[in-house]
Amino acid sequence: MGSTRMGHRQGAAKPGPVREVFYSDGEQTSTPIVRAVLRRLGAQTVHFGNPRDCLAGLKSRQCHLLISNARKPATEAVDLLAGARQLRPPVPVLVLVDRGDIQAAVQVMKGGAVDCLERPPQPAHLAEAIGAALQVSARSRAPLQRPLTPTEKQVLDLVLQGRTTNEIASLLNRSARTIEVHRSHTMHKLGASTPVDLVRIAAALGLLES
Repeated sequence: MGSTRMGHRQGAAKPGPVREVFYSDGEQTSTPIVRAVLRRLGAQTVHFGNPRDCLAGLKSRQCHLLISNARKPATEAVDLLAGARQLRPPVPVLVLVDRGDIQAAVQVMKGGAVDCLERPPQPAHLAEAIGAALQVSARSRAPLQRPLTPTEKQVLDLVLQGRTTNEIASLLNRSARTIEVHRSHTMHKLGASTPVDLVRIAAALGLLES
């Protein structure tokens, strides 16, 4: 099963010298890919089998980036995020979630993740995400070139709640076809290619309700 890029990271800067990356891996399907990318980037990777050990590591050693590949449900990743933000607020956290899992993506982005990717991630996209995460403090959040219409904003809010096209159509008293058109326009304006991608971009633009 291939992973789709979580957004158009055009011009994402390549990471400089990556010194210490923590990798908390409860869901091991992506381990070979993650380790290969980190090795290619020259990272000093510290591997943890569970969030508890990872948080203990944050207390005792330096970390420049935390990658969480947590098991379902997203509780494990959310708890790790909360602990990491309390112990080391400046450390960016990148989370891997199951393909199409909007609920998990929303939870981790609200929890403070700097980014999330569908697993297993494509190596090139993971490398880009790592580069962007390491420079998150310098990342600008540019306004939309083409603002969403009120209806598109309504559709977006409902999609981010995990509603299906038919449910949204019923709630807004529109046809499913009309909702699909609005949803397509919204994703195009935001530069999103997948539902989980949409969550990440909406969060970056401040469109994800707390």
